[in-house]
Amino acid sequence: MEARRALEGLPSLEVKPGLDRVVRLLAHLGHPERTFPAIHVAGTNGKGSVVAMLSSVLTHAGYRVGRFTSPDLIDFRDRISVDDEWISKEEFSQQVDRILPLLTDTQDPPTLYEVLTAIALAHFAARKVDLAVVEVGLGGRYDSTNAVQPILTILTTVARDHTALLGDTIAEIAWEKVGIAKEGVPLVIGDLPPEAEYVAWQECKRVGAELLHVTDVTLKRVGCDWDYADYAVATPDLPESVKIPLIASYQEGNLRLVLKAIEELRNAGLEIEDDAIHSGLAQTIWPGRFEVMSREPLIVLDGAHNAHAVQALAREAVKLFPLKDRRHLLFGVLSDKEYESMAQELFPLFSSVTLTRSRNPRSLEPKQLAAIAMELGTPYNVIGSVDVGLSAARAGLGRDDALLVTGSLTIVREARPLLVKKV
Repeated sequence: MEARRALEGLPSLEVKPGLDRVVRLLAHLGHPERTFPAIHVAGTNGKGSVVAMLSSVLTHAGYRVGRFTSPDLIDFRDRISVDDEWISKEEFSQQVDRILPLLTDTQDPPTLYEVLTAIALAHFAARKVDLAVVEVGLGGRYDSTNAVQPILTILTTVARDHTALLGDTIAEIAWEKVGIAKEGVPLVIGDLPPEAEYVAWQECKRVGAELLHVTDVTLKRVGCDWDYADYAVATPDLPESVKIPLIASYQEGNLRLVLKAIEELRNAGLEIEDDAIHSGLAQTIWPGRFEVMSREPLIVLDGAHNAHAVQALAREAVKLFPLKDRRHLLFGVLSDKEYESMAQELFPLFSSVTLTRSRNPRSLEPKQLAAIAMELGTPYNVIGSVDVGLSAARAGLGRDDALLVTGSLTIVREARPLLVKKV
């Protein structure tokens, strides 16, 4: 793909301080971000699931909806879509051609992520979207997506992750993320640590944004199988029941945020019928998030990649795979994560662990994980690639066993096509 090759020399950092570079890109493109309203979603975990559910509901409500997420999981182009249709190779190439003159700036070149953000916003403008649902890549305040013009902002969770860039404390990380708050635009927050909620309140007061809490939405999980989780909703003006294909119980918090967002969008004048909520939620597609790839044996992919997400995943694993001697783990992680705490949370829950690494240059050497497994007394196997590691882990599975593949979205990205083809 010629356009992809044109971008390969760009800095790959998700965030460089400041929005000057993306503003220059957008000015060169005629400020496409000013042609449509956006819903801007930040958070340590859950933001992608919120974007997926909310954009699906809005599409089913009859709106033309742009969606920008990161990182890519299936294909480089899956970050950018309109009405669930990825940007085509031709459209992508056309947008790259438009900004090529700015990519040779040797003084302050844009990062790859900033270029992708500009391409997404230009694509949405070209496709004349009614609105866009945009996921923050990292942080919020200095993320290139903060150039959008939102009608609603959402903060899902705040936990320790990317501490080298965002800060060591919850308050510091929260300050970066609540930087998406804008004057006159409601900010919906999930269940945050008290110090993060205080930072959100301070920022909203400073910029003149209304702070809304998700506790207004009351949900109860009333059923679940391997296809759907069913919820009863006890909040006026919302459907009495909904179901989602994201079956992990940790998705309940994300669903509450989506329903609260729908409530606010209705208040802002958007027409979103209950039928659109039902069908949009039920038909949400979000791969790699507790995604069941096989049932006999059970094989599940989950992109949990930090300590906060792994804690939720550990609870889910024990609940859904009750017999420890049937539980097996394929695990790999990036070296800049809190991998010790992730391993300590997960490894003791499994009868065997296969340790591996993805092709990402930031991947941690699995031998470092082996030392933790040895200390915890967890039987382990070290295999240096995802494809061979997955084959080895699957070879030992019985019909009633369960294999969880997790630790990084880069691991999930490499494992998924192997399972799609072979299961």
